[in-house]
Amino acid sequence: MNGDFGLDLTAVVHHVQTARIFSIFFPSLRRALVVDMRHGPEEGPMIRVMPMARSPHERLRGLKRLRPNLPRATEIVAIPWPIYVENLVRSGVWDKLAARVAESGYEHAVRSLNDALLELRRLERQELASLIRGDQYETIWSREGAES
Repeated sequence: MNGDFGLDLTAVVHHVQTARIFSIFFPSLRRALVVDMRHGPEEGPMIRVMPMARSPHERLRGLKRLRPNLPRATEIVAIPWPIYVENLVRSGVWDKLAARVAESGYEHAVRSLNDALLELRRLERQELASLIRGDQYETIWSREGAES
């Protein structure tokens, strides 16, 4: 799986299956998949692709603003995912997440999860295209005598 990058898939799956709130963040995309499985009488779980937060506390404050009708969250699990989005699917992590969301019984959450995967794939394609074109990137080593 693109090298293992220090990922403990057993721990990732455990958190995806048990944490009330977690964020899988993609440093190369500067985005995070934020999953808040809490629900109340008027709202179900929230699944959303969001800009990366500077800290877990910042993410929790943002969730409070987004979900004011729910009790203040005090814990979040942050899971770094430094490899391709598609590896979430190939590794089986996405299937575990999809099963958990489906078990919640909230159809809108299932749709949100599917939409999030499409968005993450789109963002990754854009980032790879930018890398190939050289957008927002600079050469730090060049061949001696090569013309710019």
